[in-house]
Amino acid sequence: MKTLFLIRHSKAEDEAQSDFDRKLTSDGKKLAQKMAGMLKVTPRNNSKLISSPAIRAIETAKEFSQVLGISLDQIEKNDFLYKYFTVGQFLLFLDSFKNNNELWVFGHNPVFFKISSYLSDGKISSIPKCAIVAFQTEANKWLEATPENTKLLFFENPKNYK
Repeated sequence: MKTLFLIRHSKAEDEAQSDFDRKLTSDGKKLAQKMAGMLKVTPRNNSKLISSPAIRAIETAKEFSQVLGISLDQIEKNDFLYKYFTVGQFLLFLDSFKNNNELWVFGHNPVFFKISSYLSDGKISSIPKCAIVAFQTEANKWLEATPENTKLLFFENPKNYK
């Protein structure tokens, strides 16, 4: 079994030098802490935490790591996650982490929505900022994951935790 956690970055500044440099607002940091704190799961020993290198995604990953008691050096920045990619390209990217059956990925919309919608067979209609979506697949490779062999474990919408 392979497990995937998708975490969209939290609330960020509207304006910055560039989109890449946008930082979390104080409300965004609080929301990330709140969402991490309500999780009933924590990364296992063989988990991999991967983040877009964009400041708002890294800061979201850091807030989660502090609440979950994970060392910051366990978060790997990966440039792939800041670019636009298709569902197939993303699943192939996940397969590059062959030694990790549990992946925690911090990144952006609209691609996280497309992936979540695909794997949930349309059950997920939006991914708000700081939402957490978890999937588990019976497929041997993520590239072989389909709605038929993948289960939506949970979808935590921050709008439900005001």
